[in-house]
Parts: sequence; structure tokens; C-alpha cells
Amino acid sequence: MNLLIVDDHEIVRDGLSMILQQAYCIDATEFASDGYEAIRIAESFPADLVLLDVSMSGGLDGLLTLEKMRKQLPDAKIVIFSMFEDISFQKRAYENGADGYLIKQLRRDALVQSLDQILANHKVFNSSLLGTATTSQNLDLPITKREKEVFILTVMGYTLKDIANKLAISHRTVENYRQKIGEKLETQKRHEWIEIARNYHLL
Repeated sequence: MNLLIVDDHEIVRDGLSMILQQAYCIDATEFASDGYEAIRIAESFPADLVLLDVSMSGGLDGLLTLEKMRKQLPDAKIVIFSMFEDISFQKRAYENGADGYLIKQLRRDALVQSLDQILANHKVFNSSLLGTATTSQNLDLPITKREKEVFILTVMGYTLKDIANKLAISHRTVENYRQKIGEKLETQKRHEWIEIARNYHLL
């Protein structure tokens, strides 16, 4: 994955690069300190993921840069990474084609989890901006309400016995639910269930 980090603070660029190098397989990384430099780099660097600050010196802010860069990199995941949580900024970012809007105050694990969702083709914005989008994603998971309960408890690490006791059903019934869930999701592997749960915001 090719990474482009656009921020006018070197310490932020270096910190993000270190976190993402540890979390993902990064083939190449480019840095830009302002919007104009980012656009020049994007002309020759095929970025797959762009992290873009909103407030930058140089006369071209992150939201205007986003609008231009979206045309340059139509298939890239472009994420606003800002200290401003203002919903109006998030609305503009969404309208200009951003795949997500993340706040710099996020902890490392929350940042990586949000990027996981974005890389899995989910939009990550304030829930009030997307309305019922999160709910819709949950409902899109092709399992019943009871199966979803078993699914969530399984990915959280509960044993078959724990789930049976918690839901007041037999061990055999839990096994049957797990079998059906695996057939519907086309996998019985727990680590893949965990990834699915993250993508559908069930964890």
C-alpha cells in the first residue's frame, strides 16, 4: 500500500508514519507539508491511502486539496485527519469525496480500527452526518437477530458453554447457530468473523 501524509507539522507526519508502518504493509510513503505540495506529489505517486489535515499554511486548506486530489486519485482512500471536530467541516469533507474524517485526539488503536473500516470500503464520519448508515450496515449482515447474538458473543471470545448459559439455550443449539452463521458468512474461521464484526460496527 502506498501512503501519502499531508500535514504542516513534521512531528504529526512522523508519528502517523510510524503507527501505520506498524499496523499495515506499507510499500512506499510520501510526505507533504501543504496542499500544493500534496497535489504535485499525487501527479506521480499512486497513493492508496491519503491522510490529509484541514488547517495548513500555504493558502490551500485540506478541504480544497481534497476536492482536487479526489480527481487525481479516484480510487484512493482519502481521509481527513484534523484537530477540528466541527460537523460543518465533516459535512464539507463528505461532500468533497472524503472516505472518512478522523480526529487527531484518537488513540492509536481507535485510529487503526477506523482506518480498517475505511479500507474495507466503509465511510467513517460523525453518526449524525451519516444518519442511519451505521444501522443499515448492521442490518445488512445476512443473519437473524438470535444468530447475531451468538455471532457477537463468539467473536468476543465467549465459549460455547458461556453462550449457552448466557442465552439460556442448549449447547447443541449454539453449535447449530454457529454452523448456520458460518454458512451464511461463507467462513467458519473466528479471525474472519472478527474482521466482519469490525466492518459492520458490531464490536
